[in-house]
Parts: sequence; structure tokens; C-alpha cells
Amino acid sequence: MKKLKTNIKIIVAVVLGMLISIISSYVLAGTLVNSKDVVYEDNSNLAADNVQDAIDGTCSKIDTRLSDIEDKLYIVKDMYMYKAFTSSTSLAYTGASIDFPANSMCSISVQAIWNHGAPKAIALSTSSTTLSASTTEAIGDADQYGFGNVRLTLNKRFTEANTYYVWAKYDGVGSNPIIVNGYCATKYK
Repeated sequence: MKKLKTNIKIIVAVVLGMLISIISSYVLAGTLVNSKDVVYEDNSNLAADNVQDAIDGTCSKIDTRLSDIEDKLYIVKDMYMYKAFTSSTSLAYTGASIDFPANSMCSISVQAIWNHGAPKAIALSTSSTTLSASTTEAIGDADQYGFGNVRLTLNKRFTEANTYYVWAKYDGVGSNPIIVNGYCATKYK
């Protein structure tokens, strides 16, 4: 019984000691030192003479550097597309369209593939209903023998979002594909 009373006294003393220690540490930390009152030796050109101003200056420099980095970031988008369509013997809209994002630098190649009839020409237009000099962006023609695939390449900077429509001409009517390859690098901010 005497041993039990002694153990209880020790436990109570330890708990009270911890409680007093925690309370006094909290009170002292809140009243002892203000970061504005701690002298700071400025080795980083922050124009600060106390710890609080040095912390604020460091945060400001980090924000500025992050903004500079964000101004140089680009998001790269893969522009791959495969589109099957029924070809025509005259330049006709294939049903394939390419959406270019604003503030982008894009490099793509558009290819008319030979499946049922050789391709003769391919064009990119800003219209899906009219192909004219004012709407045509690029044209690719078949080689002199008319065999193989017809390809055109477009490298362009887009300040505004644009949609281009793919037109193609084949030597016969049939099921043929259009393949788009390339990328657009869009300004992050």
C-alpha cells in the first residue's frame, strides 16, 4: 500500500511538472521575442534590418522569380488525329478539322493517305463550306506521277484560337484516311 501511494505521488508530480513546463513555454514564447525586434544582418540584399522584414523580402523575391518562370512556360499538346472519310474527285471537305489554341506556336503535317484511290491534293481552309483564295491557308499537291501520299506542313503562331478544315482531292471515290501529326506549344500564362 505504501508503495502504491509513492507511485501515485511520482506520477502526479511528473504530470504537474509537464503541465507547468508546457504552459510556461507557451507564455514565454508569446511574450519574449517579437521578430521585428530581432536584428538581421542583410547578406542577401533584402534591405531588411530585422527578421520579419527579411522573411517578407524573401517571400517577395520568391514570388517574383516564380512569376518570371511562369512567363517562360509552355504546355505542349499532341495534335495527332486519324480521320477516315469517303474521298471525292474534286477538292472537298473531309470532315476532319484541327483546333489550334490561342497563344500557341504550332507545327503540324497533314497527310492524305492512299487507300482506295491516289490522293491528288490536300488543303487547309478556315471554312468547311467554301474553298477559295481568301479561306485557304495551305495546299499540298501530288508528285508528278500521282502515286503515294500527299502531305502539307503548317508552321504558324496563333494569337487567337482557330479551326482549320482539311480538304482533299483523290483520283477516285472511296474510303481514305487523313492523318494529322504534330504539336502546339501554348503559353502557360
